[in-house]
Amino acid sequence: MEHLKTEPIRIKAGEEAQEYLIQEKDYGDQIVYDIYRKDRYLVTLGRDGSILFLNFEADPEDKEIFKLSHLNRFLEKIQAVS
Repeated sequence: MEHLKTEPIRIKAGEEAQEYLIQEKDYGDQIVYDIYRKDRYLVTLGRDGSILFLNFEADPEDKEIFKLSHLNRFLEKIQAVS
């Protein structure tokens, strides 16, 4: 696995905008994007927008981004940088 880059992104989830980090990683056969908030892992997305892993043990406020409307913002950012 090779860590390619890390990009910050602000997403309005709930009442306030929150800062997240998208870490792009290359596993050889697939590039994936891990999303973190305050150094806590939340979700892994594929380049095609597929949801590969979800951290179901995340805090309830962190789970707010699991809504499709919020995940779409991450997908827009991923498509813009890839």
